[in-house]
Amino acid sequence: MDNLIARLDTTSNYQSSFTYRVTLPITDSEIEYRARLDYRREPADTLCGYSYLIDYKAENDTCHYRNFAAYASGHCFRFDRNRLREYHHDENPEPFVPRGRNLGVHHSGLFAELFPAEMARQLNEFRAKPDCRVLFFPDTTVQGEPCHAILVADSMRGEVARTILYTFDPTTGLPLYRETENNPGHLGSQTVVVRYGPSRTDTRFSPDHFGEEHLLHAYNEVFHLFREGSYAASDRVGQQAPQFDLPWGGRRFTSDHLKGQEALLLFLDSKGEFCTPVRQTAESLSLQEGLTPVFLYEERQPETTPNPAGAIVLEHAANTATAYGVTGCPTLFLLDPEGRIRWVKIGYTPSLAEELELAIRQMRHPSKQPPH
Repeated sequence: MDNLIARLDTTSNYQSSFTYRVTLPITDSEIEYRARLDYRREPADTLCGYSYLIDYKAENDTCHYRNFAAYASGHCFRFDRNRLREYHHDENPEPFVPRGRNLGVHHSGLFAELFPAEMARQLNEFRAKPDCRVLFFPDTTVQGEPCHAILVADSMRGEVARTILYTFDPTTGLPLYRETENNPGHLGSQTVVVRYGPSRTDTRFSPDHFGEEHLLHAYNEVFHLFREGSYAASDRVGQQAPQFDLPWGGRRFTSDHLKGQEALLLFLDSKGEFCTPVRQTAESLSLQEGLTPVFLYEERQPETTPNPAGAIVLEHAANTATAYGVTGCPTLFLLDPEGRIRWVKIGYTPSLAEELELAIRQMRHPSKQPPH
């Protein structure tokens, strides 16, 4: 087993096609994805260690375009359900920060466990867990196919939480099949079956194969239609704020309601580690400086969240976030009474309050321009 894991971990170039079928017995439903995976090991990339591009499509997906997920050198792109999201570590490192079992946006997603390095890491973790049983069956046969097989029974509190069966080509060591059963024996069980097609390790990808330039060429129409304006929220300073119209209780709230007011627009999500301190700072400065705070959640605001500043809280604002060039939360915009964006803050720093106070002063008392 050691040799098998070592080969996975040191795979330099990898290309494969596969099907990914999810079955939910309780609802008698299933969904199947057909995908292609390109992967390259990147030892110099200390953030991730590899680059990847996954092109996929679900059988019941009505979107005209194929979905994709890609990562290279601190830049992560995802297109799914008619929405393009992108994350850039140099602009906002917060989405890349590991939190518990979430290893960061670049290590997450539907197919993240299928990368060779991730498969090796997971197998090593299973072997190190005292409540996990790992059995290796060399030179065996599964479903009539010669292979090496690994069977994992992962337990929690003495009960098996999931079982995973891996099979590998006995010659190349590449994966052939993987079957995961979550909550086996329970009504809420779920089965995920991955069947690999032809795989190869001799592909020489071009230097920019996983980067933005290649993605712009390969998915040109997606970027043209779904990438609204510049991706960088900070590039919008000095521009007129994009208009929006969102549900607010039983009414609608539009950006027109902010005309004539100094406003703070804060884009948040319910999971971001730094969203809470940024929201608290925005609330405090709004009360202190007489600003109108508007908090926009990509999905829903967490229940029982206090609102001491009486902020306008809007939910399901993902499309608005895209229009503003938001690629990660929290992102804060300062708007002047004419609706122009005067300052943008992406992420969180301990000096946020001082930075925002300075931006407010500069907005209210712009320095005089020298005579021409």
